[in-house]
Amino acid sequence: MVISNSSPLIHLTRLGKIEYFFNLVGNVNIPKAVFEEVVSEGKKYRYSEAYTIESFIKEEKIKILNLEPFDEDFYPPLGRGELEALELAKQKKELLIIDEKKGRNLAQILQIEHQTTLTTIFELLITDIIDYNEYKSNLKRYAESSWISADIIQEYIKKGENYGR
Repeated sequence: MVISNSSPLIHLTRLGKIEYFFNLVGNVNIPKAVFEEVVSEGKKYRYSEAYTIESFIKEEKIKILNLEPFDEDFYPPLGRGELEALELAKQKKELLIIDEKKGRNLAQILQIEHQTTLTTIFELLITDIIDYNEYKSNLKRYAESSWISADIIQEYIKKGENYGR
């Protein structure tokens, strides 16, 4: 199992890879703040991924976990979802999927095992869940809807060539 922040859930759902993600990791755990960001807020704007993710919660493929009490003052200013996802991963000692640089840096400082959406897509390739063409297509689509640099996308395309040809 893993803990996910909001953006990886949204991006993997938009790419149509959320089911593949479940095949890779099993169930996904999220804190309440991530649910509120992705589902509650997403439904207000009628984002299709909000309804898809809500259906996976109903199927218990995504579980909303409660946090043990913690000192929020310990953390620098972060969004509520990042804060709770970091703390939940720390408490549960599970892999955290998080994209935001500030959150990743803090995870590293706190020695929380973590990875990005890009790394997750790469894992789908190296575990033969997707092929190289699908991988490359997903990277390009991901780049169109995220704040990722073209250089990093190119790096992952090159990295994937070793596995996909």
